[in-house]
Amino acid sequence: MVMAKASKGPAAAWLIKRLRSDVHKVTPRKRDMNALERVMALVLQGPEGSYSAAEKAVSSLKAHFIHWNEVRVSRAFEVADVLAERRVGNAPERAEAAQEYLRRVFGLQNHLELDWLYDASSERRAQLLDSIEMAPAHAGPVLDLDAMEEGDLIPVSTDMKRFLSRVGALPPSPGEKQVRSFMASQFKNKDFFANFVALQVQAGEVCDSKHPHCRYCPVLDVCPHGKKMLGKDAWSAALQDSGLAAKKKAARR
Repeated sequence: MVMAKASKGPAAAWLIKRLRSDVHKVTPRKRDMNALERVMALVLQGPEGSYSAAEKAVSSLKAHFIHWNEVRVSRAFEVADVLAERRVGNAPERAEAAQEYLRRVFGLQNHLELDWLYDASSERRAQLLDSIEMAPAHAGPVLDLDAMEEGDLIPVSTDMKRFLSRVGALPPSPGEKQVRSFMASQFKNKDFFANFVALQVQAGEVCDSKHPHCRYCPVLDVCPHGKKMLGKDAWSAALQDSGLAAKKKAARR
């Protein structure tokens, strides 16, 4: 694994292995899926669910109803019945979430067109997701990748640069080129979508600029910034509580 010469911190592949979970396994957007449907799939997936199951729910509703407005105004049991007939798990809950999502989007802009998100800035997309108040943390990074056009470079956020610097993988204040070089192997393989999402969620949600949630960091055991922030005793206690102490001990063997 190629690492930044200025750092003796963790390698890119090791970081991704620690950061990724099943919820990050979001696939690239299908060509016939518009932005409204993409965000709906992410909403139905939630913070811990399966994206494939959520995508199946969206495609099932799309195949049955003429327009998404029809889903929005239908009776709840009618939407749930469609999902149940297509053997979509948690049909009542997903039906309720789908309708509530559509109502919120309509309430915000008086229509259901969301393809403008792909021409907007990452910050503007984040504002819309925050306004909906239903999208999981990984929705923003997913849309950032969806918005890429052919030839575009993988987006590198300030959050991502800060996290990689804090964890010791890159020197302080790294440039975008350094981040892309360090993460090259993980951004170019077949799992690049999930890898990017996992890294960006960690960087933006856990490794916050002013109030990092170090106790819940999956790489706290190797993060010098986290150890400094918590102090030796609190750091050790956090490692014990999270199970990272055992991993650290096993790595030394």
